[in-house]
Amino acid sequence: MKSKMNIWTAAFNIFNCLMLFISWFVVIAQAIANNGNTSGGFFYLVTWIGVILNTISLYYAKQLNISIVGPVLGIIGSTISGLSMIFAFPSIVLLIISIVFEFLQKPAKNASEVNDVIIPWYKVWWIWVVVAVSLILSIAIISTTSSNGSKSSSSDSNVSTTQGKAKSSQDSDSKSSDDSVLNKQYKVGETINYKGYKVTVNDIKYDDGDDINTPKSGNKYVAINVTIQNDTGDKQDYNPYDFKLSADGNGTDLDETTGNDTYDNNTIDSGTLDEGSKVTGYLIGQANPNAKLKLEYQPNFFDNHTVDIDLN
Repeated sequence: MKSKMNIWTAAFNIFNCLMLFISWFVVIAQAIANNGNTSGGFFYLVTWIGVILNTISLYYAKQLNISIVGPVLGIIGSTISGLSMIFAFPSIVLLIISIVFEFLQKPAKNASEVNDVIIPWYKVWWIWVVVAVSLILSIAIISTTSSNGSKSSSSDSNVSTTQGKAKSSQDSDSKSSDDSVLNKQYKVGETINYKGYKVTVNDIKYDDGDDINTPKSGNKYVAINVTIQNDTGDKQDYNPYDFKLSADGNGTDLDETTGNDTYDNNTIDSGTLDEGSKVTGYLIGQANPNAKLKLEYQPNFFDNHTVDIDLN
């Protein structure tokens, strides 16, 4: 005689195996997202339902003198994964074997005659004990895992929010400070401090050149003594082409030669400054000294915004 309960339980065990397989990916994803904490409440509930169904199948198998191997393996497989999803793999193995035995429903060894009267499972007291214990354990485990997951999520959210606000505030303050530096009008002797990269115009000299090096009519060579200091915390490059000489709004490169060794032999060339290092030298251009002269410094190669230093 076959047990319909065994067939239905075997079908449920197939579903349970599928859920346990999916649980690997879900629980791992939760563990990563929640710093090692997982919930997986649905999967725990499924496994404990499996414990109850396999217990009922065990009862009917005994009553019908069917092999109890399937239900017993189903109970063990469901119970261990119900206690912890760490045991999902051995649970799947046990449940697969259980499914085979429950579908086959081989007669039990030394089987006697089938009982004429089989009491319905819901009238058997020890089955209700198993149901109660399963429900209590499932609720306790699900509550514990969900609580841990919620606390972790809440903690991460608070930390993330706090860090986000702090970072946002710092970024806002930093941007405000940078904008203030970029938009300020500087004079000779004042220092531009852009993110720790400091530029100071120390002095400005005019030169008429010599017989070989002569500026255009009405112009003079303009030798600007500049100090560049690196306090950014990292190595920083410097280049004379980061600067231009503006005369009434017309910017030109600072790559002239005056013929005066005092200026020509002490120009600022391109190079790299270590943290805390500085370089001082001349940037030489030419312009009409009666024009409105400014030294234009471009802090960012990818941004045309310049910082202006009045030279006269």
